[in-house]
Amino acid sequence: MQAIFEADSPVGKAVLDRDLRYVCINETLAAFNGKSVEQHLGCTVQEVLPEAFPTLKPMLDQVILEGRPATQFRIAVAMPGGAGELAEWEASYLPIPLQDGSVGGVYVQAVNLTAKLLAERALADSEKQLRRVLDSLFAFVGVMAPDGTLLQANRAPLEAAGIDAQDVMGKPFWDTYWWSYSDTARAWVRTACERAAAGEIVREDVTVRMAGDTRMALDFMLVPMRDDNGVITHLIPSAIDISDRQAAQQRIESALRERTVLLQEIHHRVKNNLQIIASLLRLQSRAAAPEVALALRDSENRVMAMALTHQLLYERTDFSSLELGPYLKRLAASLRDAHGPLMQRIQLAVEAPEGGLQIELTQAVPVALVVNELLTNALKHAFEPGVTGCVRVQAARENEQITVRVSDDGRGLPADSPLSGGASLGFSLVSLLTQQLNATMVWPQPGRPGATFILTLPVTAPAL
Repeated sequence: MQAIFEADSPVGKAVLDRDLRYVCINETLAAFNGKSVEQHLGCTVQEVLPEAFPTLKPMLDQVILEGRPATQFRIAVAMPGGAGELAEWEASYLPIPLQDGSVGGVYVQAVNLTAKLLAERALADSEKQLRRVLDSLFAFVGVMAPDGTLLQANRAPLEAAGIDAQDVMGKPFWDTYWWSYSDTARAWVRTACERAAAGEIVREDVTVRMAGDTRMALDFMLVPMRDDNGVITHLIPSAIDISDRQAAQQRIESALRERTVLLQEIHHRVKNNLQIIASLLRLQSRAAAPEVALALRDSENRVMAMALTHQLLYERTDFSSLELGPYLKRLAASLRDAHGPLMQRIQLAVEAPEGGLQIELTQAVPVALVVNELLTNALKHAFEPGVTGCVRVQAARENEQITVRVSDDGRGLPADSPLSGGASLGFSLVSLLTQQLNATMVWPQPGRPGATFILTLPVTAPAL
């Protein structure tokens, strides 16, 4: 028996004689009582635990006088040095029978429940606090079984939907009130639960039913929760109200549509006005002297080059940039129409991609005018009367620059032509526009057959 009492054990143990004096006691129970083993031996329970003795005595008398055990009873006693704090115990008093059948003493076995109860109370308080926090949020937060059964939900979405917890708890999530407005919505939720149960995180903007059969937009997420072994034990649904965000987005989209329509109308009207100006120049040229008529036609071509820019912007509904390839092809077609008879012996070819050569709106008109001047000059001056030839426009992206080449296989620039190209109004305009574009222009060598002009400008808008 002595070995039993000396062994380390979380259970307190003691033996009392008939006078309720401690005969044996282990360290665990002695520590519970706040005294050493030696301070217990030979002392009565009343002497060791004076405050608890009135409660313990009836049960001890039951064991000594009647031989009936008192098992697994709970008692709160003052903790030694605990400033009035109580310790919870679960104890059992068992009779120790003698050979003649009488009771010779009491075997005591006790477990201090204080630490366990404190932990349980702390956990309960923590759960209550967490519940209060969750219930104070409007965000939907819940707990589901892996099969999609709703086990818990916080208060806010229940109140917003005008339902009680018992209306949805224990049901498959897809069969709850929030999704009851649509078979499609229920089917989506069911599939989402299956995906989450397989380990996927599901997130989607969804619509749910609320009180009064109203609808609310939610940013919804469904996340699998795993235990320490990686096994999915629950699914956690959560959501936040994004109705205001969607309304704001719709207002922004509406404003953008209005802006687009307005800008389209502006470009359309500018294009129409420029075409009117071009028509007036054409009419004026018919009654003018040959040299004046030629200058008026050149001005008409310039105006039409600008009008074409606004026409393409109107058609694309993109008012920040212009695709250079389609523009060059449309410009070439316009010049073919303007120089109809000449096009029977001179070929005008354009080599440029349909996409990937975006230039900013501020670059569009200057580039258009430069190319128009170079093409018009080639068509008018590059070839002797009756001679056939080719004028070619090539545009490409080279590193972070766009290069536009206008070349012909004609007679080339006169030998006495300035290398800067400033001898004519058209070439002077080209020089000024090149500076405006912050670009560079490589002029052809005078006195040599053929002419190639190379315009290089920086890319200021991302190519698609």
